[in-house]
Amino acid sequence: MKLIFDKFRAKMSIVVSFFLFFCTFFKTSAMDIISQDTENSNSNWELITDQVMGGVSEGTLTKEIEDGKKFFRLEGIVSTKNNGGFIQFRSKSILKKNHFKGIRLETRGAPGEYFVHLRTNYTFLPWQYYSGKFVVTENWKEVNIMFEEFEKSNFYQPSKFVSSEITSIGFVAFGKDFNAKLDIKSAQWIKD
Repeated sequence: MKLIFDKFRAKMSIVVSFFLFFCTFFKTSAMDIISQDTENSNSNWELITDQVMGGVSEGTLTKEIEDGKKFFRLEGIVSTKNNGGFIQFRSKSILKKNHFKGIRLETRGAPGEYFVHLRTNYTFLPWQYYSGKFVVTENWKEVNIMFEEFEKSNFYQPSKFVSSEITSIGFVAFGKDFNAKLDIKSAQWIKD
């Protein structure tokens, strides 16, 4: 009888350990967009420039470390020549979750305006997205962008979206000729 009880207790210990690990992982991944990726690799993130459509902008995406903190750096020259005008890093590995109302970033860079571009189930064409603007300075700061602040890129897109419809997210230097540098240490969904 004691042997059966010991086996049962060992199995329960494994089950409980797995459950606690899963809950911890789920809690982190449900909120974090970037911070967990900087701990591993940037394999979920890809650099995209306007060269995919004939533009001439150039950029790089690197993983940096400073004071023991890791972050992504998007850097390059944005040019509007040849109907171009963007560099971005994007991920399609987005957890589809309900009950988020925005995005919180810890960011800095070459002072100016940058954008978060979200694509949803209803943005089929490459030039369709929802755009949320934010301003960075040379110092780290936290920025909140609520979904209600996002603007659609085309008149025939739905005016609003919900977080469960998001299929990709991109961090973008866009729309004018400039030398871009955007550092993002963390990005998290903001819960309702």
